[in-house]
Amino acid sequence: MQQKRTRGIPAVRGAASAGQRHWEWLAVAAITLAAFAIRAWTVRLSLPFVDHPDEPNPIDYVVQMLRSGDPNPHAFQKPSLYVYLLLTTLTAHYRLGLASGRYGALGQMIVTTHQYTTIPEFFFWGRMLTVTLAALTIVAAFRVARRLAGPLAGLLAALFLALSPFHMRHSQYVTTDVASAWLVLLAFGAALALARHGRWRDYLAAGAFAGLAASAKYNAGVAALMVVAAHMLAAPGRPLARSPRLLAAGLAALLGFVAGTPYALLSWGEFRSGLLGQVQDYAETAHGDFVGAWNLAGYGDFFWNEGLGWVACIAGLAGLALLLADRRRRAAGLIWLSFVLPYLLLHLAQTSHFTRNMLPVVVLSALPLGMAGAALYAQAQAFVQRGKRAWRPALYLFAVALGVLLLLPPALGTWAYSARLQRGDTRLQALAWVEANVPPGARIAAELRPLPGPSESRWAEEAPLTRHELAWYRQQGYAFLIASSEAWRQWSIPPAYVNLAGRPLAEFGGATPRDMLGPRLAIYATGLAARDAPAQLDRAYVGGAHLAGIALGRPDRAAGWLGLRTFWSVEQPLEHDFFIFVHLVDAAGTTVAQRDAPPWQGRFPTSSWRPGTLVVDINDLPLPAGLPAGTYTIMLGMFDPAGAIHLPTSLAGQPTDAIPAGQVTIE
Repeated sequence: MQQKRTRGIPAVRGAASAGQRHWEWLAVAAITLAAFAIRAWTVRLSLPFVDHPDEPNPIDYVVQMLRSGDPNPHAFQKPSLYVYLLLTTLTAHYRLGLASGRYGALGQMIVTTHQYTTIPEFFFWGRMLTVTLAALTIVAAFRVARRLAGPLAGLLAALFLALSPFHMRHSQYVTTDVASAWLVLLAFGAALALARHGRWRDYLAAGAFAGLAASAKYNAGVAALMVVAAHMLAAPGRPLARSPRLLAAGLAALLGFVAGTPYALLSWGEFRSGLLGQVQDYAETAHGDFVGAWNLAGYGDFFWNEGLGWVACIAGLAGLALLLADRRRRAAGLIWLSFVLPYLLLHLAQTSHFTRNMLPVVVLSALPLGMAGAALYAQAQAFVQRGKRAWRPALYLFAVALGVLLLLPPALGTWAYSARLQRGDTRLQALAWVEANVPPGARIAAELRPLPGPSESRWAEEAPLTRHELAWYRQQGYAFLIASSEAWRQWSIPPAYVNLAGRPLAEFGGATPRDMLGPRLAIYATGLAARDAPAQLDRAYVGGAHLAGIALGRPDRAAGWLGLRTFWSVEQPLEHDFFIFVHLVDAAGTTVAQRDAPPWQGRFPTSSWRPGTLVVDINDLPLPAGLPAGTYTIMLGMFDPAGAIHLPTSLAGQPTDAIPAGQVTIE
């Protein structure tokens, strides 16, 4: 039976048998599952620490939508298709969490997402959504490359994407880049069908995918040019003959965009403001992975080293040349260029450049790369068939060498990146060390941002640590210091830190920054003891805790804050969870201000205090407005909030209701 002839791009000659197709799809399934597993294996990365600057935004939008029930994200720096995919995923996760008791009402939860998140599972399932889209991209790459140049080209394209470290890295974030690259690839595949067949359904599919791509990321709207290019190639010399179909494709693109970003119409003012803000940010500011308009060197370095690698760059260009040289497949090369060239020019013209925007180009580059590999193998196979059978083993060796040449560089990059992720994050390792080695209630000063949550953070931020002497930290009640390379701006520990605190108790981080995630961290002991309390107290006891002294701030005026730290030397266990009360008493014995709270805002209740340790609590007291000038006494003690019973309290061996810890003067 004679193969049907069509315009534009020819079908691959020699239809595969059912058995061959069966093995092809088994291979694709294995590649896709392996790619999914590689990405999912380390998808938690540094959670609950969040380092990608774009990840928190879509999570924030979805959390607000779940809280309010309003489907309008009210933020359009990026279109909202990915946000709605994320909303579907996280709605299911949140409802399951509600049913199991894992979550409460979002309106009553303390939710943070930037730098450190209190809802890490939201990020995990959002990242799994992106991993799933990455797997779908690999399947689509196989189908498109197979249609273009045969099964071997399809398998090579799928393998390259599966192993690409750049694609893998961006597959593990709650960002829209992988989604937009997938939809651009689908638009390219539909444009190929349009150029070949020119059917109504091809026009509609190509337009819809282009619109959806733009609804994932504005810059992906360049995919619409592939539809126009395919239209010109489908009817060469007669572009107006099918103009109704092209108009239908345009309408499908518009509907695709609005389907993913409906509030572009329903809330035009917000949409316009967000879109123009994004355009202005790229055109008028200078930030990102590199800067400067028309930075050809920056993009060249990116593709040659990180995005594709030099082997893939050469193979991709060779494959593109083969497409353009082959009259039957030239249309595919022209459609490929109709996206890639305008897309690159669009980004080159900006002053801010983020390499993640190049993910659609990396994905599309897998197609000519696969064709180059398949064409090279076909030439070698033809040479063997023209020669002697003795050359057949050499053909197999050549096939292996070809696969190694094309796939080993990205495989090694992905292996190195996965190994880095598997080695963990220095901040998580430091947290684990703190939990295992730092007693409850011991205070830490760190060159790290404090961790948000309902109770007090495990550490307070003091950066750089070298601006104070070690004695100052002891007077403030700090028992440990955590130094970070993010503060000292180099990987090795500077001499100033050695001079400050000597050798660290523990260090976290490999020989280079690439060994694992997170900054290099060093933990030091300050040598804090009860005698370091600036204002010592003589034999002041509350239950089994010795109130060794206090550190007092200087209040200047009413309506301010009285800074107060209490130093508790624990001698006997405290079986119950007591509150610490602070009363400010005037000369007549009247309480004019008070604070009743659990230690560390509940993080370290008194039942967790260990004998032989020093607990330092912050007991800052708000001063009322209109407080008269004068001298006031600070009274301290503990009580059981359940029964309002005070613990036995004594001062210098004499029982008392509360300990007069010091005096302050209000001016």
